[in-house]
Amino acid sequence: MHRAFDPAQLPDHKLRRLYNYWWSRCRNGAMPSRRDIDPLDIPDLLPNLFLLDVVGNAEDFVFRLAGSLVEDAFSMPLRGKSITEIQKAAGTPIPVAQHIEVARGGGPRYREGSVLVAGRDHLRTQRLLLPLSTDGGTVDVLMGGAIFLLGNGIRETRAEPWTYARPAGDPPLGF
Repeated sequence: MHRAFDPAQLPDHKLRRLYNYWWSRCRNGAMPSRRDIDPLDIPDLLPNLFLLDVVGNAEDFVFRLAGSLVEDAFSMPLRGKSITEIQKAAGTPIPVAQHIEVARGGGPRYREGSVLVAGRDHLRTQRLLLPLSTDGGTVDVLMGGAIFLLGNGIRETRAEPWTYARPAGDPPLGF
């Protein structure tokens, strides 16, 4: 497996650190599983971290975990809530095209843009999405990091296509 993109292009050191941590957990050309991620290795990133379980063929995503800064940005507890539920509560669509691309094997994705939650349009986010897989082939969890800033603007970075090859592993564990 080759690096999907150069983490040096990520504007925030926490996102670069998260990407490099994820990359260090990739073994033998395979993406890591949730079980390969140890929160004790990255305690300073936990407020910015979130885990999303992939539902079906990426029809929806459910928050398994959301750090305190992520929940603050959405003004609600997120654990156990689906993106669909959050969209209804927010009253605005949340763009999930990159979530779907990552979940369907497209590799990591980075995005900058507005936080699309009522009353939070003054916030801008820098978000990194990374795939996790229990069986090494099917993405079943997205690990993400989000940095929240004041301002506007959108920039997206696409990863090059890549493949995964990994023997079947244990099911992911929750935090």
